[in-house]
Amino acid sequence: MALPRLNNDVNYNMIIPSMNKEVRYRPFLMKEEKTLLTAMESKDNRVVFSSLLDTIRSCVKDEVKIHQLTSFDIEYMFLQIRSKSVGETAKVSLECSECKTQNEIDVRLDDIKIHIPEVNKTIKLDDSITLEVDWPSFHDLIGSDVVMGDTPTADQIFVVMQSCFKTIITDDERINLKEVSKRELQEFMESMNSSQFGKVRDFIENIPKLQHTLEFDCVSCGHKNKQVVEGVSNFLG
Repeated sequence: MALPRLNNDVNYNMIIPSMNKEVRYRPFLMKEEKTLLTAMESKDNRVVFSSLLDTIRSCVKDEVKIHQLTSFDIEYMFLQIRSKSVGETAKVSLECSECKTQNEIDVRLDDIKIHIPEVNKTIKLDDSITLEVDWPSFHDLIGSDVVMGDTPTADQIFVVMQSCFKTIITDDERINLKEVSKRELQEFMESMNSSQFGKVRDFIENIPKLQHTLEFDCVSCGHKNKQVVEGVSNFLG
């Protein structure tokens, strides 16, 4: 006798932050939750990141090109899926800045937002050369071996910066940097002076993040704390 099929075909909608595109998604099932729990137990950021991507692929009903998503898209999308799967609150452990006691704080996942700052994606390097940039995609980060939760090396930061370069505009031409070799791009970047490099660095430092400000009174000493929590791993519960 065949077992009955459970009706778990419930759909929700969310907006992909970087694309402002609405997609349908479903909560994750036990098979996906098991994979996520195994990944979390490994304490390997690469394994965790891979499991988040697999969950998004499985749960999003509409066509999405994963390689075009930014890191903050992936964090936000997973958090939306998680909120409809195992509960709309998560516990976050925060250390009191006064007595160092760990405090368990309940956070409503709907309150956690992605703030996308208004930034100029056209950087004027000098009187005749302009650089067009954009947020690095997930594919770019993987290509540079940067994984969320890890501290990137100087070389990795340079690779991520280069991945943001889209077009160079001069008085005479418009150069698509996808058609330029990595070596040429590296030489172009190394030819920048400190001021020019600083403009690129400022853009990178303004990459949107999943973050939330929490205020709490320490359960031990009563000290009033105000802390900013960043990164999806802190909200997985």
